[in-house]
Formats: sequence, structure tokens, C-alpha cells
Amino acid sequence: MWSAPLPLDTPGLPLAERPLDEVAVHVLDLMMERGQGARLREDLTELGNRLSPHELGEVYQFVAAMTTEDGRAQIAALAPMWSQLLNGAGAVFTRETLFEGSVLFRSALEARVRPALVCFTSRQNGMFMPNCRFLELLGRHPVDVVMNWTESGTFGLWDLDKAGSFALSLARLRAALAARGIVPGAYAGASAGGGPAVYAAALDGGRTAVLFGGRFYVPGRNIPLGQAGPAFEPLCSCWRGPGPVVHNIFGALQPIDVENDARLRALVGGAQSWPLAGDDKHSPMVTLAVRRKLRPVIDLLVQAAGGAVVSFDLVGAS
Repeated sequence: MWSAPLPLDTPGLPLAERPLDEVAVHVLDLMMERGQGARLREDLTELGNRLSPHELGEVYQFVAAMTTEDGRAQIAALAPMWSQLLNGAGAVFTRETLFEGSVLFRSALEARVRPALVCFTSRQNGMFMPNCRFLELLGRHPVDVVMNWTESGTFGLWDLDKAGSFALSLARLRAALAARGIVPGAYAGASAGGGPAVYAAALDGGRTAVLFGGRFYVPGRNIPLGQAGPAFEPLCSCWRGPGPVVHNIFGALQPIDVENDARLRALVGGAQSWPLAGDDKHSPMVTLAVRRKLRPVIDLLVQAAGGAVVSFDLVGAS
């Protein structure tokens, strides 16, 4: 049964951790409150990043049934993924919060062997798209996904549950996954999440990291290296472990991303660059989608998580 609405300022659980009926009622309350448009947009964005596709579909179905055509148009304008993709038929994942800012999505698809992909988001907490859309694309495969949210302004200084260092944070995450029978197969990073993805792949025995517009420390940009602390240790000159296998997909005409790709290749021997010709956007996902290459790139990402050696040469193909 759907519960009574909570006041808009009710403290307690984060919105995405509440029962779906409370989430739906909360959205309806915001839609009916004058002057709540900015908060509605913010909350819809958060839900699109933190709920699984089928959960978001359930919330949308309830909201759509309880509102008018104008209300549904309002939702479509603020959160297109809700109405365009998730009408109750989204890919099914179970969702479990492992630590603050780290969530496990387990595919409901049956498979004898299932890859595991660990993702580090951009500073906007998405993979250059709402995470529900990213999961929807992955949902055709029996893949388990971990989403780690990169705090705004930290530029990849991921400190899961304040463990004290990136290495300890990663060790805690891997232990939590191992307790559930999951072994990370590959890492992915969007924008500021690119650094953590590379560091994690290095610390995890030289696994594969796939970056989308990966950004790293560059002198004069972001944060001074002296303030970076242990998060950057895996790529210092004293590193003696196996190097990660790194692929970076980025816009060939995006100057900061080109600069960061050069930084990446200086840090990681053998890192492979996959520039999108003629693209000046920071989000390679947009151009990949327009050029009908997003789905095959996602398929390759899953193959990498399964341990395959992959090539993203289709990115540069006409």
C-alpha cells in the first residue's frame, strides 16, 4: 500500500533510500508545490542516478497515473529518461548500498559466469548520462555493476567511507564484493572518475580501465599535486606493480581532454587513446550515441569486464 506523503523538509533517509512509494509521493508533492521547480529538477536528477532502471520505471508509472498530461510533460521536460526509456520495462537490477556513495546493482539475468564492472562517475555523479540509462544499456548483459559517486570538486580523490587512503578504500570495496561472491573484472571512469578508475585497475593487479573523457591532475588545473595525498600513489614513479590496461575515449577537438590524455599516456605506459574525430564535446557518450556507436562500445566494455582483450578502434571508424 502506498504510504502517506512526507513533508518536503522531513529529515531522515536520503530520497533514493526511501521506499519507492514514498519517493513517488515526494515527486508528486514537489510537482504540486509552487516554486519547487528547481528542487524537483534536482531530485529527479538524483533519482535518475541512484535508482535502478526498473525502480525508476515503477516510480514513473505511479506518478504518470496520478498526474495530468501537463504533469507528465513536466516530468518529460525535466527528466527525459523517465518517460522516454523507463515506462516500467527497464532492465532489472537489485540495488544494495555497500558504503556511502558506493552502490551495487546486480543483474537479474541468469548466467553461469557474470562479469563485474566497477564505475567511477563524473563530478555530476553520472556516467555522462543518467546512471539509469547507463544501466539500461548494460542491462542486456548479465553484468553486475558498482557505481561510485565522485564528490564534486574532489577530482577523483575517492575516499570510500573515509577509509584513509585510496588503497584502503579499494581494499574495503573489494572485500565487500568478495563477501557477495563478486570479483571486479574491469573499471570504468567518466571525466573526474577517470583517475580513480586507472588507480583502481593498477592496484587490482593491472586490470583494465576504460575511460570516457578521463581527466587527471594537470599542473595549474584542478588541485595541486602536493594536496592530492595517497589517491595518486599508484601512479608515482616508484610504482613496481603490473601496469593497468587503459583505454581512453575522448573528443579529439576538446582541448582539456586532449591535454589530459597526454597526461595519461605520460603516467601509464601503453595507455591507448581513442579520439573521436571532429568532436569538441567533453562528453564522448553524446557523440557515440549520435554516431550509433554507443551500444557496441558498451558491449566491448562488458567484454573487458569479462576478461577479454578488447580494442575500441570502432570509435575512430567512419
